[in-house]
Amino acid sequence: MNWGNKIVVAFIGFVGVLFTMVYVSVNTDFNLVEEDYYEKELAYEDQIQRIKNHNELAQKPTFKINRSTFQVELAFPDQLVDSIVEGQVMFYRPNTDRYDKEIPLKFNEEGKLLIDVSTYPVGAWKLKINWSDREKEYYKEIAFVI
Repeated sequence: MNWGNKIVVAFIGFVGVLFTMVYVSVNTDFNLVEEDYYEKELAYEDQIQRIKNHNELAQKPTFKINRSTFQVELAFPDQLVDSIVEGQVMFYRPNTDRYDKEIPLKFNEEGKLLIDVSTYPVGAWKLKINWSDREKEYYKEIAFVI
């Protein structure tokens, strides 16, 4: 094979690799962490205050995951359960928003919220808990692995 044919083969190989990279990059799904990240960034000072409110609580909610029954348990102290006006729990999957779930904060008789996570994909998760009482708003974020 002479040098002219080698140049043509090298050029065709380069173009093939280039088209392959373009095809892969166009078909890659990019998820933003938050769709409205700019608005949330502007309101982050409020979020910092919610975190401070949680840290100042005398008795804080507790989090447990039972790996044998695939249940997440959130237990709130009685005085918190009685004072909560509204709240929500968000299961946030850092690598894709496809599995994110929001659940209203509704307790059983023992002041616990039991959530079945057996259908959730295995991996890293963040639990984002938002709630408010008659005076303040609170926020807690917990990282865990299923």
